[in-house]
Amino acid sequence: MFQKREQIVEVNPDKIDTVIGKNSTFEGTIKSEGTLRIDGNFTGQIETKGNVVIGESAKIEANITTDNIIVSGEVKGNIFAKGQLQLTSTGKLYGDIEVQNLIIEEGAIFEGKSKMTKSSPSDFNKKDEQIE
Repeated sequence: MFQKREQIVEVNPDKIDTVIGKNSTFEGTIKSEGTLRIDGNFTGQIETKGNVVIGESAKIEANITTDNIIVSGEVKGNIFAKGQLQLTSTGKLYGDIEVQNLIIEEGAIFEGKSKMTKSSPSDFNKKDEQIE
């Protein structure tokens, strides 16, 4: 039933390609090949082949497709991660997830359905459900 503990994915701050700052608001679609950090507000769609870091002050309404993601702020939307989703103690996630590895710290909030995959998630292009 339980598998051996996987190593937690760490994101090097020097390797972050895009930052949406604490006092910023952004709407639209972000497509990136690198790592993205959001500390502000974002509404839309996120697709990246890198990692996503959602800071404690962030409020996100988006479906997110990524390799790995760390959620310390609030996300309303579905997450599709090829690798790991880490929901920290300050994180709030309202939406469905499809991930290979899931870590939820004590104190975190997760409301939604989860699907664990052994390989990469199913075709993300079919996941175009609207955020409520």
